[in-house]
Amino acid sequence: MVDGFLGQSSIPALERSLQFMSARQRLLAGNLANAETPGFRPVDVDPRAFQASLRESLEQRVLDGEGRLVIDDGGPATFGPGGVELRPEVLADNILFHDGNDRSVERLLQRVTENVYAFRAASQLLRGQFETINAAIRERP
Repeated sequence: MVDGFLGQSSIPALERSLQFMSARQRLLAGNLANAETPGFRPVDVDPRAFQASLRESLEQRVLDGEGRLVIDDGGPATFGPGGVELRPEVLADNILFHDGNDRSVERLLQRVTENVYAFRAASQLLRGQFETINAAIRERP
């Protein structure tokens, strides 16, 4: 029953998206916290690569035993029982400063903001899915 319903809904994809964006937010927050540290080089994962992996998994619609979407481990994130493991890459968005730091607070904040908006959109979509399920259970809108 789990595979039948969840295999056709967007809940597994939204769950994986929220997990990815949550882990990415922790990574981005670490970049901001260390922005003034000499020699620090910010890191990030490519959300477009994750979206491509997610899209490919959605086309195959492979769910694990608990109804979670199985995403290929070749992308920027690995999903396991312990959570999400990101494979960040060093950002080379800016020139190196005299202290060896590659900081651009504006660009870091832009990445944080984009991630927050994507997280909000996905969480609102998931909330809508759950409201629809609750309405169906109650048999009224």
